[in-house]
Amino acid sequence: MASSMIDSVLFYPMFTTPELKECFSDEATIQGWMEIWKALATTQAEYGIISQDVADEIIKKGDVKNIDLASLGDGIIKCGHPLMPALRAFEHVCDNGSGEFIHLGATTQDIADTGWMLMMKRGFEIIYKDLREVELAALKLAEEHKNTLMAGRTHGQQALPITFGYKVAIWVGELRRCIERMKEVYARDFVGQMSGAVGTMAGFGDKGDLISDETIKKLGLGVPDIAWHTSRDRVASILNVLTLSAFSCAHIARECCTLMQTEFGEVAEGFTRGAIGSSTMPHKRNPVLSEIGQVLARLAKSSADVSMNSMIIEHERDASVWRIEWRGIGECFIEAGAGIFKVKRLLQGLQVFPERMLENLELTRGLMYSEPVMMLMGQHIGKQTAHELIYDISMDTFEQGAFFIDKLMENATVAKYVSRKELEELMNPAGYIGKSVEYAERVIKNTYAAREHDDLKM
Repeated sequence: MASSMIDSVLFYPMFTTPELKECFSDEATIQGWMEIWKALATTQAEYGIISQDVADEIIKKGDVKNIDLASLGDGIIKCGHPLMPALRAFEHVCDNGSGEFIHLGATTQDIADTGWMLMMKRGFEIIYKDLREVELAALKLAEEHKNTLMAGRTHGQQALPITFGYKVAIWVGELRRCIERMKEVYARDFVGQMSGAVGTMAGFGDKGDLISDETIKKLGLGVPDIAWHTSRDRVASILNVLTLSAFSCAHIARECCTLMQTEFGEVAEGFTRGAIGSSTMPHKRNPVLSEIGQVLARLAKSSADVSMNSMIIEHERDASVWRIEWRGIGECFIEAGAGIFKVKRLLQGLQVFPERMLENLELTRGLMYSEPVMMLMGQHIGKQTAHELIYDISMDTFEQGAFFIDKLMENATVAKYVSRKELEELMNPAGYIGKSVEYAERVIKNTYAAREHDDLKM
């Protein structure tokens, strides 16, 4: 059995996506290191530190296909260093001694940190695209169902009528805030590292700043103003915003899961024949996407939490905590990204049942309208007196399983001021949804406008 669900042949379809799994693979890791070494060699050749011929050879041979990955693990066991076996393997495939000039002036953490940044940037862009598609699917649902009546619920109980579009518009607002946070993180936190042993660039001589800055720019990363070997807040920030986005999607998944319950029956996941809900109950259509979306968000949080430990770090290098990130980064990205991907599929295929929503509005036999009745009676007998009166009638209605309107009309005080026809009009759910439609329309309009400015910029 694989030691991780992500690497398991049995379970990986639930816990990852092929695109994200490849993004954080061993091949991607080594290729990332090679891209850094090639960029460094190119820059050093430009400034006359190494010859152009040497740089050309490094660039030519800088392909992970030239390396025997299977041998690297044994090399790490022998030398106890995570980078040296890959560096030596790269050196050996370069002709004319050019490999001697790979990694010149850099330190292991420069390559490792920048390599992680390259992989994270690619993974971040994948997840960002999926999150915007989650938002788009939610927008379409909000538009389609802005007038679809349903019960609003508080504390798990029916409260007042709302529209399904209003409910979904709340999700849209939350997703939009996640997207804006991701844009902020992308612009601020994806920086490279090329600083030398303790961050001072001493190994690069008087051209240290130029070598560092130009190398990082060639890789498409931001340039830091100082080494961040022991400042891990950027990594933590990236992982935290991914986790937050995954949890926002899990919030949606949880709500859909609840509304799918047999007793609610107001929505359902898209279904294709062949999908199996239970090994023993053939009738089951379980909320598979909704459930795994929640699982993955919780796992992403755990992985991000592990990585946070790297922020409490000593001096100018401390591998005892820095390397904790090596476990947490890839897992957090894959779990958060897979969770967001599952919720994208959930919303894109979500079935909505307006008729069932209307049926459920009648479950309380009119008790849902105790507030507007109280407000109406308050105009005649005062708000607090009306609250006490309607409270007593409501409790009798509930306990006797009666219809609220009947119990109201049996009360002499109510009958004195309000007719049955007035109560029937008052108990029309469409007339007591407040600003549900207007709020949904406002969110929809604002979100479509915001989507016009969603290009990621550094």
